[in-house]
Amino acid sequence: MHNLFIGIASLIVKRLWLGHGKITLKELTKIQKHMDTIHPPSEIGRIPHKIDIGEGFSNLTANEWKNFFLIYARVVLWDFLGHEDRKILVHFSQACSILVRRIVTLENLNIAHGHLIELLRLIEINYGKDSITPNLHLSLHLNECCRDYGPLYSFWCFSFERMNGILGWYLQQTYFLIFKSFQFIAYSFAII
Repeated sequence: MHNLFIGIASLIVKRLWLGHGKITLKELTKIQKHMDTIHPPSEIGRIPHKIDIGEGFSNLTANEWKNFFLIYARVVLWDFLGHEDRKILVHFSQACSILVRRIVTLENLNIAHGHLIELLRLIEINYGKDSITPNLHLSLHLNECCRDYGPLYSFWCFSFERMNGILGWYLQQTYFLIFKSFQFIAYSFAII
């Protein structure tokens, strides 16, 4: 999943569309306002809150990229993209919507693979061979991975990463408490 959402999704948005001026930082504010009017159900997980800060789409997690492309992207980006970039958006969104399913048929895998091939072809034609990254190449092997190991849903790491984030927060809080206790003790001894 990181291949699709951290690698490819961020490449498409940040390097191709923002990097080539297809979407400006000013337009990101309009896109953010449009996103704020969409209220998806709470069970979909974490949604991207602010895409119009920093350089745009800063610090999104794989889960946030997934939700952006599956829920928001076609609706909020459509009017800001040219014809060829819309094709890139549709092929990537379609491939992702198939690959993240809990149950994927062999026919659907072939359809997703076709979308990924077309995605790479469009990127190469519109942005040059230098835009084809290892992540884009590796996405062509997702079909084989799904055939060998089952749907990506069965071995993705979103819940694992969520727990790492929670544990990291607790660890950070523990360090903070220890530091404050040490400061208190040091201050107490300084007074005596």
